[in-house]
Amino acid sequence: MAENQGSASKSPKDNHGPLVKTGPTAGQNRSRNIDGRWRAKRSDAGKTRSR
Repeated sequence: MAENQGSASKSPKDNHGPLVKTGPTAGQNRSRNIDGRWRAKRSDAGKTRSR
């Protein structure tokens, strides 16, 4: 996990895309949708689950 923290300081130009800031994939490049748009985080990310 320590190796992707170092890449978070690189610019999106060097990484060929925006970096994920929080979550289990933090520090990695954001993925793309099928139509080519950058994938957005889920709208329910970070919210507690209702029981």
